[in-house]
Amino acid sequence: MDPDISLDSIGLPHDVDASTMESSWQPFIEKIGRLDSSEMQNIASDTYKQAGTICWTAEEYKQSDHGKANSNVGLFELREHVIAGQKPCWWPDSPQTSPARPLAGLKVVDITRVIAAPAITRGLAEMGASIMRVTAPHLNDYSSLHCDLNWGKWNCSLDFRSPEDRARLRDLIRDADVVVTAYRPHVLDKWGFGEADVIDMCKDRERGIIYVRENCYGWHGPWSYRSGWQQISDAVRWHLHLSPKDIKLSKAQQNCGVSMEFGRAMGNDEPVTPVFPNSDYCTGISGVCGILQALLCRAERGGSYSVDVALNYYSQWLVNSVGTYPDPVWQSLWQRNGKPVFRHFHNMLYTIPRMLNMLNTNSKDVVFRDEFFENRSAANLGTEIRTVKPILQFPTGDVRLGYNVGTRTNGVDQPHWPEDLMTEVVE
Repeated sequence: MDPDISLDSIGLPHDVDASTMESSWQPFIEKIGRLDSSEMQNIASDTYKQAGTICWTAEEYKQSDHGKANSNVGLFELREHVIAGQKPCWWPDSPQTSPARPLAGLKVVDITRVIAAPAITRGLAEMGASIMRVTAPHLNDYSSLHCDLNWGKWNCSLDFRSPEDRARLRDLIRDADVVVTAYRPHVLDKWGFGEADVIDMCKDRERGIIYVRENCYGWHGPWSYRSGWQQISDAVRWHLHLSPKDIKLSKAQQNCGVSMEFGRAMGNDEPVTPVFPNSDYCTGISGVCGILQALLCRAERGGSYSVDVALNYYSQWLVNSVGTYPDPVWQSLWQRNGKPVFRHFHNMLYTIPRMLNMLNTNSKDVVFRDEFFENRSAANLGTEIRTVKPILQFPTGDVRLGYNVGTRTNGVDQPHWPEDLMTEVVE
């Protein structure tokens, strides 16, 4: 979101004129091509604290120390904190609490970034939960995602460097049932909002707290401290910006395997970033499932709970339990859509528009059917937005998936819980 630090790490200026997208890649190819991949990994991850990874095949990732450390983890991990006085309980009812809106009344503090963890809280909102997203006024955000991921959420701005704003966040947490976090691993600890801090903050109340943390690499092993996005996870399976002639990578230097398999499927022995952020959104579903299990455990046994989620947890499940299409299926699908070929130097800003155009040309009647979409009110914006319907449908109306409030950008709401959880804007 802020490229300046990454540009500094390889000695490139912040502003360079380029006449085409293709010509803009060349300075990166030339600069990074002079570095060994291990050296680049150290510069990115350790010196400049940026997201980046060597690309691995699926098998190489499994044999790495990090892969082995996380090999027995499923889609999420659940840990119980037994605390005297925290008895079995549900969350406080609201007037909307019912089988039709199963999570109505549940208060969730959302301290997240980008896609995967915001998808977790949006999934809870779809079932009726009330979400207060907390963003920082001084940090860049990926605002193009707000229209999709901010449904069902209030959104306040707090600066954790301010003691007053930290106090406001503590007040939000003390009245919540779930806290979802997704900053660089352990960065919230220095502000007093790490896992141990929040569990301790709520230890004297009768209702336990559920603390969720999401990262890229997983929470075990030597890479757990690193930051990363979906593209990184797929290249711990895939992400490479150089051609083989520009940088020498041994096969043991390429990360989880997804990107490599995508490149091979298109006829090139190189990793290619998957077009859509599948791992992000599916990690969101994993997080929702983990929270639902934690809520059930709290109702049965009491106590507080931690839920660990990671992009790699989903990606390794995808590789190990799902795998690739049978070749005849892939060949048929690929040929029907014109056999597009993307390369290792194509990022999502390049591939997504081309893929959408391809789908609109070849598969419009399958993918973009009218019954898959709905016009949804965004009252705060004074408009309706045409968007995808909830995927899970209940034709009898026993459960009504949807959102209590409309989508919005950052900083619209005040940082406190309203009495009426159907309030559109928190004043």
